[in-house]
Amino acid sequence: MWGTLRGVPVGREPIWLPSKLPTAIKGYRHEIDPLDAQVLSSLSLAAAPSGTGELTISALSFAAGIVTFTLAAGQPTRRYTLLLTATRSEGLVSGYLLKIQVDYVLITDQPQVAPSVGFGTAVVWP
Repeated sequence: MWGTLRGVPVGREPIWLPSKLPTAIKGYRHEIDPLDAQVLSSLSLAAAPSGTGELTISALSFAAGIVTFTLAAGQPTRRYTLLLTATRSEGLVSGYLLKIQVDYVLITDQPQVAPSVGFGTAVVWP
């Protein structure tokens, strides 16, 4: 066990995803634990910080042990934390921490103060 985040057990260190530009809409893939994949009943994905102008999750799907999701927007130079929560049919919950940095467009880009430092509304599958 690596620890907990917002009460959800997280069994692994955070995984860094490839960075994106603030204006890019980019798809990502993440392979989850085979035990979670066999009896998966639901997934949720939330980003922190959250609010207007922050990173948004526009799609979430799952097939053959691979979670795919699409990220858009985000403040330049800001690092975001994504919490992927997998719930198995017997009720066991597994958490996966993912991190991503939004690159700057201009060398003078500075992030604005985040409207909320916590996780926003989660996107849910199915």
